[in-house]
Amino acid sequence: MQRWELILLTEENRFCLFVQALEDNPMVLFHATPMRHFDSIASSGFRSATELGTGKLSFVSYAKRSSSCLAHIRNDVKEDHVVFAVKFDTLQQQGIKDNPSDIHVYKSEIQPRILGYCKIPVGFRVS
Repeated sequence: MQRWELILLTEENRFCLFVQALEDNPMVLFHATPMRHFDSIASSGFRSATELGTGKLSFVSYAKRSSSCLAHIRNDVKEDHVVFAVKFDTLQQQGIKDNPSDIHVYKSEIQPRILGYCKIPVGFRVS
């Protein structure tokens, strides 16, 4: 799995973490999570909070731009995070809700291919 180094976020790169070719591909989406979930996701895929028994959300969300993941992480990161870049074959299938800035996947058998990730270290400031 490819690791992309954290880059300086600027207006020119639209405050995105990944190269423009990935950010502009409508089939490539992004998912942010604490780094402690990295191994589980890499080995078993993405699971909703209800599947994991850790919350009430019955879907996994993926942002259409990595910059949206930074809003999810919020400012002043208190633990290491990772933003995965993933690729779907199609978004037009039962079990996927396509929203303006993200998608929600309601079926655990729908798993994207993980292209790689970017680590967001403790202390990273979004603004």
